This record gives sequence, structure tokens and C-alpha cells, in this order.
Amino acid sequence: MTLGEKIKLLRTAEQLTQPELAARAGIEQSYLSKLENDKGSPSYEVIHKIAQAFEVTGMELINSLSQSYIEQQLSHIPEVAAEYASIKRRQQSRLKWRFMGSSMVVVLGVGLFFMGIFGVFFANAQYIYESAGVIRPGETVHQFQDHPIKEVMETREEFIERARNNRDRLSTQYLTITEYAGRTFISEVPGGRRLYDFREEKPLESSPNDLIASLGMMLMVAGMLMFVYSFRFRNA
Repeated sequence: MTLGEKIKLLRTAEQLTQPELAARAGIEQSYLSKLENDKGSPSYEVIHKIAQAFEVTGMELINSLSQSYIEQQLSHIPEVAAEYASIKRRQQSRLKWRFMGSSMVVVLGVGLFFMGIFGVFFANAQYIYESAGVIRPGETVHQFQDHPIKEVMETREEFIERARNNRDRLSTQYLTITEYAGRTFISEVPGGRRLYDFREEKPLESSPNDLIASLGMMLMVAGMLMFVYSFRFRNA
């Protein structure tokens, strides 16, 4: 909307004639007619007088016009140029903070998404280990191995004897943990130690990581929407 269109719109809304508005604003009626037809180049003082006739300030009247019109037709007025420069600085500052906020939301979303996917906070699976029995002090960690122990060059007869002696000592124990501990690991227990062999990995059907990943995805989408909003309304 141009200045002339705005003045005519306000005058019509107030049911004023051109002479009446000119008298209220303290300007010539012929000059007011030129302004309404966008043929004049008013000073800020004239605009302020007309604005006061409608009980608003000059800048309030100017700011109600289209931005492109202000840039093309009124930017030569020092007061308007100063106000417009101030508005531009505020817009740029708001745009900068919007972009920074959007970036932070996206980065946070990406971080949470991958933390959820890779189970940084909570386990995604359980690992099951099996131990055949307690290995007594002085015995090899392969005490319950079901074939001859190559490390000590055990004969078949020695293997059969060892297996026979182990029958009464078998006390199979299963251990479920949330972190992979390798193919085997040894744990100290009363009376000796146990050798645990990896048996199975069981994915968890439901995990807090799913919620974390979903939250991360939502934050990524929200951040992208904030970027779009910032670009689309960068002059707001």
C-alpha cells in the first residue's frame, strides 16, 4: 500500500473530506490531493502532521505501508532512512538468533538420534554367557572343555579321566549382561573361578533408546521447520 492510498483509506474511514483533513493537518488541500494521488514527495514533517490528524505518529503511519514502497519512495527522508536502518538491524539480529537456534535444535536432534540408534545411554541387546563349573586353583581354564586340551598335550585317556571326574562338578550357570564381554571371560567366584563362553545375543524388543532416537528425529524435523520459517519470514 502506498502513502496516498493509506491517507485516502484513513480519511474515508473517518468520513472526512479533503478540505476537512487538510485543515485538521494544517496543510493545503491541493497538496493533500497530490499526496493522495501519489504525486508529491512529502517531508517527514508533513507526514507527521497528517498522521497526528488520525491520532497516530508519523512512523506508525509509514510502517503501515508496504516495505517495498518505503524503500523506493520514502527512503530519501532522513527520519525514515534512520528508522528503516534500525528495523533492518533488528530483523538481521532476529534472523541470526533464529538460525542459531534452529542449528542447535538440529544438532541436538542428530546427536540424540544416533545416540539412540547406537545405544549410548541404554543397551539395545542382552548377551548370554555359559559357564560349565567352578575351576579350582591350579587347574587350567579349559578344565571343562569337552575335548582333549591341546595346550597341555592331553591324551585321549587323560581326557576321558578328566571328563569322568568333572561329572560331579558340573554346575552350569548362565549369565546375562548388557555389554559384550568378548568370546570368553573369567570371573573370580568362591572356591576358584569360572570361564564364561559367549552363547547368544538377544536384541531387546523395547528399549529407552527407541524413545531417544524418536525424540532426536522429532527435534531434527522441528529444527528444519524452524529454518524454513526463518527464511520465509526473515523480514518479520
